[in-house]
Amino acid sequence: MTFHLITLFPRAFDSYLGESILKRAIEVKKIKVKFYNPRDFTTDKHKRIDRAPYGGGPGMVIQAEPVIKAVEKAILSSSRKRGSRLDSRLRGNDKSVKIIWLSPSGKQFTNESGARYAKQKNLIIICGRYEGIDARVKKILKAEDISIGDYVLTGGELPAMVFIDSTARQIPGVLHKYES
Repeated sequence: MTFHLITLFPRAFDSYLGESILKRAIEVKKIKVKFYNPRDFTTDKHKRIDRAPYGGGPGMVIQAEPVIKAVEKAILSSSRKRGSRLDSRLRGNDKSVKIIWLSPSGKQFTNESGARYAKQKNLIIICGRYEGIDARVKKILKAEDISIGDYVLTGGELPAMVFIDSTARQIPGVLHKYES
């Protein structure tokens, strides 16, 4: 299984992925974790990714275009050997790639949903920041809205770590005994 993380702060994952069960799972190739920073997909020299929300309001939102381009790169990375059409995957028609949108208002993540996600080959997890991400992204990508709890955090990196930890445990061979 490959977790593709769309995040502005990929180094935030270093310590957690470099320890214990997840470290072993990566070493024995039960899971892979790849990072895509939306800043790498901007067109301006300052690599700016945030703007004021359309229609006003407090804070800043992450622009749609860099996030969509990062997801496209993740989709292409997941399909190199299969040669499937990017458009089909991007529009949610290809079931081998699932796109996860982390937000406090999403469907509650549970151990059972972790077991269901563990059957996927590729999971693309979008980590928000600031006041969020332009809402058009979720609609365009047909992303599944998931919540790890009814509270607000600084960003989506902590929920992504919870999601990865719980899902990876469900993959055969990650734990010595599945019952754990």
